[in-house]
Amino acid sequence: MDIVKLRELLEQELSSVELTELDDDFYREFDSLIKALKLSAESSRERGESVEERLYLAQLKIAEELMKEIIKLRLHKIVDLAVEGIIAEMTDEERRIFRILRAFVEREELPEVGEELPEVEPEPGEAETPTKRPLREAYIVTAELPAILGPDLREYGPFKAWDIAVLPEEIGEVLVERDVAFKVKISP
Repeated sequence: MDIVKLRELLEQELSSVELTELDDDFYREFDSLIKALKLSAESSRERGESVEERLYLAQLKIAEELMKEIIKLRLHKIVDLAVEGIIAEMTDEERRIFRILRAFVEREELPEVGEELPEVEPEPGEAETPTKRPLREAYIVTAELPAILGPDLREYGPFKAWDIAVLPEEIGEVLVERDVAFKVKISP
């Protein structure tokens, strides 16, 4: 895999309403490309070849940006497929996402996520101060409620009776105390 292949794939995704067929190891190949570019940049820096290092870093940035766009497009298409209940050619990772979305659409019990989500690393040039994300839990809201401003300054809601929502813990606790929601455990 290389940047040219990523660019071609992005063009294919942009020009089609359907998912472009990918090899099951596509995402692993991308991870390998990123590792190789990082190692090459580091090796060039150690040898004192600053021009070569900058070239590898530029390739790394281009590859990451192309992949972000590819993932955005594919996720939009996967969401549409899940809503419509249409199964298409997807990688293993995408099929897992599809199954979770399909369970949500069908109002089935959602599978439990076994791992904590990784912390988002700031982009170079952004403030390097760590921002702690509020703990989020799942709740079933039992009454109609307007939108609520959360501690992270995001709006949650509005909610209809019996909506399931993933909310910051602070909001969920208040809703439970006021008897307009109850906490639920999401498991397979």
